[in-house]
Amino acid sequence: MNDLFSSFQASSKEEWIAILKKELKGESIDTLNKLNKVEEITFPSYFHQEDQKVHFSDPGLAPYTRGIQAKNNDWTIATAFRISEPKETNTEIIAALMAGTDHLILEATNADPIDFHLLLNEVGLSFIHTTFRAKSIEQVNQFLVFVKEAPALIEYADNDELLKTNLKAYLDKNPNLKLYHVDASLVQQAGGTTWQELSIALAEGHEILVKQMDSGIDCDRAAAAIHFTFGIGSKYFFELAKIRAFRTCWSQIVSAYSPKHTCSLAATITARSGFLNISLKDPYTNLLRQTTEAMSAVLGGIQHLNIQPYDWYSANSNTPFTRRMATNISLLLKEESYLQIVLDPAGGSYALDSLTETIAERAWSSFQWIERNGTISNPEVRKALTAEIEEKAAMRISEIADKTEKRIGINIFPNPEQIAANWIELPSCWNNMKPLILEQTL
Repeated sequence: MNDLFSSFQASSKEEWIAILKKELKGESIDTLNKLNKVEEITFPSYFHQEDQKVHFSDPGLAPYTRGIQAKNNDWTIATAFRISEPKETNTEIIAALMAGTDHLILEATNADPIDFHLLLNEVGLSFIHTTFRAKSIEQVNQFLVFVKEAPALIEYADNDELLKTNLKAYLDKNPNLKLYHVDASLVQQAGGTTWQELSIALAEGHEILVKQMDSGIDCDRAAAAIHFTFGIGSKYFFELAKIRAFRTCWSQIVSAYSPKHTCSLAATITARSGFLNISLKDPYTNLLRQTTEAMSAVLGGIQHLNIQPYDWYSANSNTPFTRRMATNISLLLKEESYLQIVLDPAGGSYALDSLTETIAERAWSSFQWIERNGTISNPEVRKALTAEIEEKAAMRISEIADKTEKRIGINIFPNPEQIAANWIELPSCWNNMKPLILEQTL
């Protein structure tokens, strides 16, 4: 078996292309090059070893392009809950944990104090992850006192306010705490591209990193306190490559500050499904979309997966059911497909390696422009980036309108069953941009 590969004769690129041309039966080989006009990236659907420009390190090794884990590809199954009445929400939480959830996302609906003892009664926080979407600094303090040293992630809209608040003691006591959050999924929900999403995440993450170090925190601890959330779109290979590209670029940023530990270069990433491609009129098609989106994210090597109920922003929601269906997507990928076992299943694909490199280069170029022009805090920079994202959103709307891009249940094959379901208002996206939901554009 040691001589397995030498038993087969390797084909040159010329020989391989000759075979492809023969199979195309007269069609141009250029038809295999797929241009994504919104992304402005051409993705060749064939590659040969001779085309490989870069060789990425193994999984678990810097710059972590192929993942930060060295033993498996496991991820947490994150389920979101809006905190309304703590006792009722606790009942929902317990049911979700019994159904396979191992990561709670708790979303405050207002800035009032929360009874975490009642909300999380009989929940073993040390055995799971918990993300808290807070509406006030007081709620953040409440949660951090309650959670103690259990794995915890904070999502708060104003990182500057967190930085100005003396929360350093919590980071000292809890090595499992991710205090600062960069929500790049808001760029995708507004209609942005993969590389726009990454460049803004890099810029915001870099700013938080520098501000922490300016306050006296060393690079290793500062990097460890940051976590990132990315959206998951419908372009399977682009989404997979996006996650890999971000880890490469983030590693490059952190390494510039000479951390003591290599693991500080590794980014903690949550992948979150959005609503750009969701249809309330054809609900069950959403489960198929979310399954492929989830698969692209986990093959990209994320740490946390949050498939949101497809009717999370519906006036006629049935979230106990849709929340369970969302959980089942992760369970299917784990318990039936065993994707948590195989390290970097996409490894060895020359085409995906090339796409990863292309997205990383586009994102890095955009990030450098942001830094040269006054960082992500500069209002003029934010204005320019907003205009660029709005341009991409308009292109997406045009493609749906003329059916260049086809979405079952949205612009082709409408659901014959008439379903009365209406969207409620979604939160604003990055820089207060309007959320893009393609179904609403028709």
